[in-house]
Amino acid sequence: MLPTPPSGTTSPPSTISPKTQPKFELPRPEDFRKQATERLPLNESEVRAWLEHLSYLKYNLAYQQWYRWDINRPKQPQAFTAEQIRQWFDKEAQRRLGCPFVVDEFNAPILELLCLYFAEDPRFEEHGHGGRAYSLQKGLLLRGGVGCGKTTLLTIFSHNPRLPYLVEPCRDLVGVYTRQGEPGNSAGGEEALRYYCQRIQLAQSDAAHFNYRTHAGLALDDIGTENWKAKHYGQQLNVVEHILSSRDDQVVAGSLERWATHATTNVPFDDYPKEAAKEDKRPGLETIYGTRWRSRARGLFNIIDFPKTAPDRRG
Repeated sequence: MLPTPPSGTTSPPSTISPKTQPKFELPRPEDFRKQATERLPLNESEVRAWLEHLSYLKYNLAYQQWYRWDINRPKQPQAFTAEQIRQWFDKEAQRRLGCPFVVDEFNAPILELLCLYFAEDPRFEEHGHGGRAYSLQKGLLLRGGVGCGKTTLLTIFSHNPRLPYLVEPCRDLVGVYTRQGEPGNSAGGEEALRYYCQRIQLAQSDAAHFNYRTHAGLALDDIGTENWKAKHYGQQLNVVEHILSSRDDQVVAGSLERWATHATTNVPFDDYPKEAAKEDKRPGLETIYGTRWRSRARGLFNIIDFPKTAPDRRG
């Protein structure tokens, strides 16, 4: 669950009904005289008391006007520090995993970086990869060996209180494309991928749950491990490359934030040896997604590597 957003509003204002109203110092009946002006002068204490009362009435009218404006205006996401994001992460991990998240020498620096990133803390940009400084304007690409915890971290952070996103395994996205209109399912093809190629709108009814964000990002899990030669009625498409290219085009067009796309992978950029046959090569991401992939990845992502010695936590 997301942290409860700050309630910028209090309860609705009550009907204006002052507990006490000023009292007039009236003349005795026998001293009263009718006057054509129908006016009686106020003494100094009456003037002070009624001015205070009018001030109270004016405040309540202003409060009611402000309340109507406040409940109807678009709410802004709440700011969080990296320390608060870490506290949120610990609770979210406990909720999702059913036990505390194990932090050790292999993932502690990465967890710290992610807390800085999702707090939009400028200290994140003091770090970098391959001589390039990280940027809060880019998404995340977590790279590491099988079972090192990439997907777990990405999934736990998906409902973070600043920049929420949807996590989709790449193999499932391929299934969305290859689906052929079976009973109860819509047809696949490129049209079925449109949802993932652009900004993902959040329902207005979910605004408070997602800390008043109007849209969410997308995280592609395990890129490079899917069937990248998938077909729909004989039409072949590299599904993940299509989605990443489309989202990159949306960034260039100004209709999608660059930080709204994340990914995980255990596949290197370059082709790499097979374990069973050293003379053969497995295709790397540049082979799978084309020669523009390396450049596109550097433009879209902050690349964060797990240590090569990180253990397989699934064992």
